[in-house]
This record gives sequence, structure tokens and C-alpha cells, in this order.
Amino acid sequence: MCYQTGEYVVYGGSEICRIDEIVQKCFDGVGEMNYYKLIPCDSANASYYVPCAHMEERVRPLLTKDEVFRIIDEMPRVKEQWISDKNERRAAFGRTLHSSNYHHILSMMKGIYSEKQKRSRGGKQLILSDEKAFSAAQRMIRREFSFVLGIREEDIDGFIEKRIGAADERIGYTDTETTGADIVGA
Repeated sequence: MCYQTGEYVVYGGSEICRIDEIVQKCFDGVGEMNYYKLIPCDSANASYYVPCAHMEERVRPLLTKDEVFRIIDEMPRVKEQWISDKNERRAAFGRTLHSSNYHHILSMMKGIYSEKQKRSRGGKQLILSDEKAFSAAQRMIRREFSFVLGIREEDIDGFIEKRIGAADERIGYTDTETTGADIVGA
């Protein structure tokens, strides 16, 4: 895929950046290569240089508005993912977060949320790695959805909740299961 200057992309799985320019640089002291210069939206003073030949491995296009709406609409039907062995779970959650597959990310979040509810009833807490995976996924969703939809990050949970609620009313959904709005806003 060929990227254009001025285009916004996701770098490293969760950081939204603007492609500033394509430049030739020599970082290894041997030879120049073509790089995309990325400027993170959260920090105009920082920049990343990604070799043009490796752009596909490190960068992906932002979701479209239609894709965000589809993901939100599917949230209530996502099945939870939970792995009992904490080491296997940590590895699986790491892969899930780096995949940028929102269906899998929401499935992971739903599993963590359900486990948190279950443990809370027993007076226990989640282990730190599960909390961190949940928080990372939550930041990822809030950041990209709010950017794509032009909504402030702090307002995205309410937007998701309203959209899911409106969809539930249209189709007569009355199940009391955990919805996507529950897990994103948890």
C-alpha cells in the first residue's frame, strides 16, 4: 500500500500519526534509504522514521467511520475470551493488542471485564497484567474511535453507549448481558 503525505495512520498498533514527508536518511552510516517521517498527533515535537520498505509491518490505515460504526454495532454480540493459565493469557493478550483486530480486542476486553466482575463478587481483584491489557485496549479504542469520528476522547464512551442503546431499541434487544459500552467505559 502506498501512503501519502498528510495522511493519518496508526503506528505501532495504537499511536495515531500524520505522515509528514518521505525523506532519504542514513541511520546506519552505510547507505541512505527512503523513510516515511511520522508525526504523532499527541506530540508535535516527536517524530518516527519508518523505512518505506517496512511500512506495512509497522503502520496501518486508520479505520473509516463506517468501520467504527460497524464495530460499535457488533459490540453486544462479541463473545468473551478468557484463558485460565495466566502466562498463556498474558501472551495471548499481547498478541491480541498488537493485532489491531478490534473484534479480538473487544473479545479480550469482554473476558477481562467478566472476570473482574466475578472476582469482585468474591472480594478479589484482577492481576496487574490483566488490568494493563484492559487499559491498553481501552485507550486504543477511545483514541482511534474519537479521532475518526471527530469526538473528544472523554465523550466516546457516551457515544458508544447511545449508539448501542439506540440499536438495541430498534431490534428489541433486552438481554442483560454485558454490552460493548459496558466494557469500553468500565
